[in-house]
Formats: sequence, structure tokens, C-alpha cells
Amino acid sequence: MKIRDYEWWIVGTLGLIAFFLAMIGFNIMFTESGLERNILDLAFQSMKIFGMEFVDEFQSPLPWQLEIARWLAPGVVLYAAAKAIMYFIRREYKSFRLKSYKNHIIITSLNDKSRYLIKDLIKNGEKVIVLAGIDNPRKLDLVEKEGAVIVEGDITSNKFLKNIAGHKAKYFVFLEEEDETNISNAILVYNYLIEFGKDKKQTIFTHVADDIKLNELMELKFFEEFMEANELNANCEIRIFSMNERTTRILFKDDSPDSFMPITKDTPQVRVAVFGSGNLAQSMIIRLARLGYYANSKKLKITLFHDGNSIVKKLLQNFPGITKLVDFENYDESLELFDIEEFNKFNHEQQFNVVYLLCENDSLSSNILKKLTKNDSGENLEVVLTLMNPDGIISKWYTAKSIYNINLNKFNIIERSFTKKALISEEIDELAKIIHLDYLNSLGDKRDPNKKPSHYDWDFLPIDFKIQNREQADHIYIKVRAAGCEVVSLSDSKAEFIFEDKPELIESLAIMEHDRWWAHMVLSGWKYGKTRDDKKKIHQYLIPYGELSDEIKQYDRDTVINIPKLVKQMGTKIVKIDNKLYN
Repeated sequence: MKIRDYEWWIVGTLGLIAFFLAMIGFNIMFTESGLERNILDLAFQSMKIFGMEFVDEFQSPLPWQLEIARWLAPGVVLYAAAKAIMYFIRREYKSFRLKSYKNHIIITSLNDKSRYLIKDLIKNGEKVIVLAGIDNPRKLDLVEKEGAVIVEGDITSNKFLKNIAGHKAKYFVFLEEEDETNISNAILVYNYLIEFGKDKKQTIFTHVADDIKLNELMELKFFEEFMEANELNANCEIRIFSMNERTTRILFKDDSPDSFMPITKDTPQVRVAVFGSGNLAQSMIIRLARLGYYANSKKLKITLFHDGNSIVKKLLQNFPGITKLVDFENYDESLELFDIEEFNKFNHEQQFNVVYLLCENDSLSSNILKKLTKNDSGENLEVVLTLMNPDGIISKWYTAKSIYNINLNKFNIIERSFTKKALISEEIDELAKIIHLDYLNSLGDKRDPNKKPSHYDWDFLPIDFKIQNREQADHIYIKVRAAGCEVVSLSDSKAEFIFEDKPELIESLAIMEHDRWWAHMVLSGWKYGKTRDDKKKIHQYLIPYGELSDEIKQYDRDTVINIPKLVKQMGTKIVKIDNKLYN
């Protein structure tokens, strides 16, 4: 600890020493002068010296106690006053300086997620204001040492927003723990910016951790009003994002079950284990249901290890069609008491393609990982370990790729999801944006946003249509792997793989694309009916691929054939890899 940490304890102690020395000194002086004074008189006289009020009617030398006290007491007072004045000057200067800010980023709350984001933003040359409580006004927070400014205030107040130059900020990022707080405050700031921020483009990034809550709001068309307002007031927009949704998207791109072993037409049912009882595990299950469609055309099987059955109940209530897409089996026990023998029983029935540890508690995850090392699998077990703390021991210092018969794949959630590239630049949406732009270009003169929301530009596209583009983009990598290929830079010397002259491959990938689209529709509440009715969410093509007319099948084939063109727009191409599934 530094002396500064005990500064006011030292000042207070010196003040008490001065007071008691003064009492002792006055007592000696009055006694020697033949004057009688009680203890209250002594205390009153002692307090007066703190205001440098000392009646100089006594001859020197004074008692040494009083001599020390009459210098120490004013010194303590002057020091405290100087510190207070400097504190108020700094506070006023900071308030004045904030009013002059522009093109800055305002972030609500101070937690692990925001700290990592703030650090990365400052590293990239951004000015950052953080709205959070100041625990110790005399001690700089770590983010302040990095260059951020922390202020306290009511973000729902227009006056406070003006004081932090909210109307001149580039971005707001709402990262409170409560989803409803983030959404409510984002709407209030949105209304403020519509009125006062008309001279520049501004974006409000709003975090919603619970995918089910987000799905409920979409079902209620909660965001449509703001999307329409975005189009009318192009200076400002609300962008909803979810740490868990982004995490599982990146996980599925890098660590999908088919990335560990090829899945062909002859591969048996793909089976995965998911450990976790929170929003992250819930999000991963939804992701598996949305995108777990491979060349074997079989339902994916999920074994869920969790505390209580609330996740499954919530999923079934909010996505009643999810059981049509995946098979569930449950291990409903405390994860802290997880029994490896029970895991082995499940694994002996059919080995898991991959195990996802999604506990949102690094200590619990490492405990389960230790137990998993004692699994008795005949082959190495693929384990994807998600971690929350970028500076934790396992995350920062543990570099092993394998432990006994486990292949370990680490994924730090905050490190991957809360950077300028990941959040502000939305790097993960690059391919999704290309897909949507390609769709808009194909419409030509038929494009009419007033009649079809899907015709809006990406920035003003309703969330549901953004999700559709994202799912199509994310599934492209699964299709590429199903073709025995990979995506590489255009500068790579390998020859580009061409889809058009391989009808059997195109047909197989078209089936996967139809299954993926079907899953999206089912999870969005659509049902089969002979006549399409968008209001009632009835669609005539929610049937197996084999029952579609050739004309409708061609839409899925065209989507597949178009993949190399889309991938090229990212500066990449598709090439064959050594592990060939197709000759």
C-alpha cells in the first residue's frame, strides 16, 4: 500500500495529536500562571488554535506541547483546505473539459466487460467517458490511468447529457448488468440525440444478455418503431447486441462440431455436451438448433449438464418447435458436484463430438475440466473451454493444448467480444453485410423499403432480417467444410475450388441450406400451411427438401453456387484441403 492510500488517516491522526498536545500545553501554561481552567475551557482553547486564533499574552517560552500544537494544528487545516480546493478545481476543470469533447465514446458502467473495451478503445486512439460511481475520489481508477474519464451522474437527465457532450459523441455503449436498464436508458438517450444531435451520425450500442428476452421483444415488434425512426432520422440509431450471441457465433465458426472431424452423408448423429446453467449455455443451445445442419441430414443431439431444468423449460416455452430441430437429454445435478462416472455413461453410448464448457464461472469451469481429464474415452475428447477473465490464471498463463486424453480449445469471451473491432466495427458481420448487399443489388428497380422491411440498408434493417443474414453467413463455413474445403486469402497460391461443375455436391449443400432456413423459421414461430400467411406465420415451404418443387429447390442451389462470389468480396477464396470429402 502507498502512503497516499492512508493520507486522510494520517491527517486525522495529526489533527488529534495537535488537539491533545494543545490541551496539555494550555493546562501547563494556565497552572504556571495561577489560572484555573476546567477541561471544557482547555478543549475550547485547543480548538481555537486550528483557526490560528491564539491570544499572544503569555511570555515565552511556551510549554513545548503547546508550541508544537500551535504550528501543527493550522498546518493540518491548511493542508486539508488545499486538498479540498484542488479537488473542486479538478472536478470543475473536468466538467468544463467534458463539455468541449466531441467524437468521443460514452460507456455506461464499470465492470470486466467495459474495462476491457475501454482499454482497447483508448489503445486505438479513442476518447472515452465512463458513467460510473467513483469509489475513491482521491485515487485514480485503472481506466483513468489509461486515459478514460469517469463521471457520476444521471444519464436520464438532459442536463447531464449536455454536460458530457452527449450530443457530440460518436457512440454510446450500454453495458449495465440488467437488460431492461440498458434498453430503457438507450431509448431515453436516443430521444435526446434525435432532438440535440442532428449534426452528426451517432450509434447507441445496447447490450441484451438474454437471447430469450431479445426474442420476446422481437415477437412483440418492440424494435420496429425505432428502426423506422432510424430511417427518418438517419443521424441516430440503436443497435442491439448480445455478448452471448456473439460468443456462440464465433464459437460456432471456429469450434463447430464439424471443425473437429469431417461430417459426411454416412456420419451418424452428431452429439455434443453442453455444461452450464446461464444465458451463455442457453444461447449456445439456440445456436446449435439454428445452425447444426450437416451433410448427414440428421438431427443434432444435445446432452445438457446443468443445475435445475429451468433452461429447458424456458427454451420449450419460448421456442416450442425446438424439439423438432434437436434431440435433448439432461443431466440435472449441481455442476459443483458433477460426477465423471455419469459423464462416462453418456459418452459410452456414443462419444461426444465436442464438449462445450459454458459455466460463466472460471473457477467452476476449471473444476469440471479437471474431472473431465479422468474420462475413459477410447479417443481424445474435444473440449471447448470458455473463460470470462482475460487475466485469470487459466486464461492468461495456461497454454497446454492437451491434458491427458483431452484436446483443449480455450476461448476467452471478454477478450474476443469486447474490442473495437468486435463491437464498434462489427467485424463478425462483414460477410452478413455482403450477403444483404448482394440481395439488394439483385432486386434492382424492384427494391421498395416502404413495402418490404427486408429492402432496407443494413444499418436500418430490422433485427430479425439481420439475424437471417448472419445465420446464412455463419453457415457458409459449415458448407465449405462439408465440401472438404477451407476459406483462405486471395493471395494464397492454392487453386480456387469451383462449385458449379459438381451437381452432387451442390445438391447436398442445398439440402443443408434448406434445413438451416427451416430451423430459422421454426424458431421464429412459423408453421407449415398450404397457403402462406405472413401475419399468422404460416409458410408452405416448411417441408423436407425432397418434397419441394424443382423450381423452389433452385433457390437453395443458387444460394450455394453464390458462395464463392460472396466470399471473394471479403478478399478470400475457397480451396480444397487435404482431408477430402469430395473428389
